[in-house]
Amino acid sequence: MVSTTVKVISSEGLTGDIVNQLTNELAKYDFDITLAYNGTKTTANSSLGVMSLGVPDGAKIELSVDGTTDQLESVVSTLVDHKMAARI
Repeated sequence: MVSTTVKVISSEGLTGDIVNQLTNELAKYDFDITLAYNGTKTTANSSLGVMSLGVPDGAKIELSVDGTTDQLESVVSTLVDHKMAARI
């Protein structure tokens, strides 16, 4: 498993429509993706799990994939391209 930290840049944090967009985009990948915030981890394709993290705008989250660094980079690029997160 490889991981990195990204910064949430959605003005509402990870809530509502943003979570739906996030989980829909990440569900396209055929490997496991997890998000962690404040010591709690969840599967990134679970809307309820992501919302339960309570991630506010500007928060740093850990993004992990059960795969390679190239796969992790692909996920980070997806989040950046959809203006959900920024590289730090």
